[in-house]
Amino acid sequence: MKAIIGGTGIDEVLRNSEVKRIQTKFGSVDYQEEDGIVFILRHGVSHDIPPHRVNYRANIQALELLGVDECISIYCVGSISPEFEVGSCTLMDDFIDFTTRANKTFSHRGNVIHTSMSELFDKELKSRILESSKEQDIDMKMGGVYVATEGPRFETKAEIKMYAILGGDFVGMTAVPEVPLLKEKKIKVASIAYSINWCAGINCEEKINFMDDEKIAVLSKKILSVSINSLKK
Repeated sequence: MKAIIGGTGIDEVLRNSEVKRIQTKFGSVDYQEEDGIVFILRHGVSHDIPPHRVNYRANIQALELLGVDECISIYCVGSISPEFEVGSCTLMDDFIDFTTRANKTFSHRGNVIHTSMSELFDKELKSRILESSKEQDIDMKMGGVYVATEGPRFETKAEIKMYAILGGDFVGMTAVPEVPLLKEKKIKVASIAYSINWCAGINCEEKINFMDDEKIAVLSKKILSVSINSLKK
């Protein structure tokens, strides 16, 4: 079984799909299924769950219970590096974790899990995504460091300067703990980040300017299409 975890954009594609529910040790999870692919909307079917309140452990355990062995996770981000301009999408390479939320691991007393983070993303799955991107004439970049922040607030200009110094390319609020939890469950994962704005103080002085909703919807649907085709290969 294959899976896609995402937020904005996926909900449009799944508008007419039946919502199913599975119970896990950490709570119930709503999901949808199309053509043998499980879809989880991390912010909920009604898009009303903020990043710091997502039940990440329940979502990932749900995938394990459903027999998922491969997952593509999709993240909407803000750009720091000029290499990853607004409107671009990329196969992430790495992350830096600045989150402070609890429940970031399945490890507990009596079951200590030390998971290697030296190679986060599955090479073969990334290769299939790149191949599908070329087939659909989508410019999919390779690489980039995701800075994971707590949210739901956006970052300050000073924080963005710090992240840039540390090597961060873009910022988001959900890849951690999602990716580490997938790794703990030994589910192969590849992650796509797409940018909808420049971060605070980058190419703007007063306020953050976001892409138009229509452009965001078009971009996210293209990425979703690439993801589905990659998992079917």
